[in-house]
Parts: sequence; structure tokens; C-alpha cells
Amino acid sequence: MPAPELETQIADLVSKHLSVPAVQTNIVCPAKTEEIALIAQRMTGLSVAASSDDEKTKRAVLSLIERVQITPGKLSIRIAAKAIAERLAFEQECICDEYLSIESDFRLRKRGVETKLILADAVGGRDDTLFRNIALAHRYFDMIRSGKTYTEIAQAEGVSKRQIQQLVELALLAPDVIRDGWEGRQPVGLTSQWLKSHAFTPMWIEQRDLFKAL
Repeated sequence: MPAPELETQIADLVSKHLSVPAVQTNIVCPAKTEEIALIAQRMTGLSVAASSDDEKTKRAVLSLIERVQITPGKLSIRIAAKAIAERLAFEQECICDEYLSIESDFRLRKRGVETKLILADAVGGRDDTLFRNIALAHRYFDMIRSGKTYTEIAQAEGVSKRQIQQLVELALLAPDVIRDGWEGRQPVGLTSQWLKSHAFTPMWIEQRDLFKAL
């Protein structure tokens, strides 16, 4: 597991935890109304920065961590009370211990020599190339249903016949597979390239079982 990716995943997990309204409201106890607004502002600053590519800010988020424990299928993170107190400008005794622990289930996926850590409920980036190809697939599929041949479509679209044949099957993807992809929840191995180079069943229930293994 490459350390930079692991650090990015951990920083993102801490960032998201600190952006939860219940955490922002209760991590300092007791806190006045105006103090809660200030806490939320400082937390949001951390959260927004951690989601960027700013290495300096990622390090700032990671500096809040006291301990990370990885066990089979589970990632446990402990935020340091002293570090978060300093960040929020409160006394350490005011920090509520209940909101300093984070746990997340995870799984590892192998793609060739690459290993990806997938957190539970993680939302990745949408694969825009995949959705452009799905849109093309439906266009080609509609042309086929209207009676056009692969050769005629290729000539009209200015692409190869083989490309039409590779893409048109994407029109047969299950609706929930497309929905998960739109939300960035597709399996890490489910890409346009994989779909174009591998045969897959048009049966939706079998598609789901196949794609889960990617």
C-alpha cells in the first residue's frame, strides 16, 4: 500500500469527520452559541483544504492525528486532544473525548501491480470518459434499432466499425450500475477500457456479480 495514497485517504477521512455538524457542535464541551460558530468556521477551513491538492494543508490535517491502527478490514484513527484544542484555540480539558475516534471499514483491490484502498461509503471521482462512451453507446444502439448497419453507422460517425462494436454494448449496462458510476461509486476496475476489452453479460444480475469483483 503506497504511503502517499494511505496518507491522503486518512487525511480525507479526518477532514470529513470534522465537517460533520454534530462533531462541530459537540467536540468542545460546553460551548456557547458564538463559540460553536467559530469552531465550525475553523473546522470547515480544515475540511475544505484537506480536499484540495495542497500538500501543506494535508500535512496540517495529518498533524492532528495521534494514532492510526490498521486491522484486517478496519481503519481506526485517534485525533490528539491537544492538537485539536490548539487548532480550535480552546483548553484541552474542553475537548470531548467521544468525538476524537474515527473508524472506517475498508477493502483492498488489486489492479495489476497497483493496490487501492477503498474506504466504506467512499465516493470517488466520476469517470467522465465512461459516461461519454455510455452516451455514444445509446446513440449507436438507437441507430441500430432504426435499421442501420455497423458499417453505415461507422461511416456516418467517422469512426471505425470496431469502435462501434466495442461501445454499443455499454447501452446494455444495468441502470443501478450506471447510477453508481454517476455517483462515483463504481468499482475501481470498472472503466471504459475494461468494458471495451472484456465481454460482459447483458443480464443485469450477472453484471452486478461480475463488476463487484473488479
